[in-house]
Amino acid sequence: MTGFSSLSRRERVMVLGGGALMIALSLWRFGWQPVQAERAQLAQDMERYLTLMSVADQAQQPRAADSAPRDTRPLPLRVTQSADAAGLNLTRLAPENGALQVTLAEADFAAVIDWIAALESQAAVRVTVLSLDRLPAPGRVSARMTLEEAT
Repeated sequence: MTGFSSLSRRERVMVLGGGALMIALSLWRFGWQPVQAERAQLAQDMERYLTLMSVADQAQQPRAADSAPRDTRPLPLRVTQSADAAGLNLTRLAPENGALQVTLAEADFAAVIDWIAALESQAAVRVTVLSLDRLPAPGRVSARMTLEEAT
């Protein structure tokens, strides 16, 4: 304290005021500002969460399409007819415990994906297992899948 006491009154006020200002700025920079940034991030996360929850709630609500009469044709018939409509050649159909195993030897990837989407949305069929293997020709795949009645 000998160095501080040797300062004039004006200099001591300046040192104490500068020290207090540095402490206040440090508290703001390393205390208040990170807390506010975290709070803003949490508010943004909460908003995203609430948006997702509202979308999920809307997806769970019954729609008019869900109340439409279900397709009662046998599963193999629905699958073969929809594959024919999509221009796909099914190489193997094998019933197994209420499910249907389907094999496509060579097909266009986009056509297979579109066919699966159509099965799920229009034919009340759900894909439970899907295996796609890329073939040497561009955009061509072989596919093996297990299909079940959608519930």
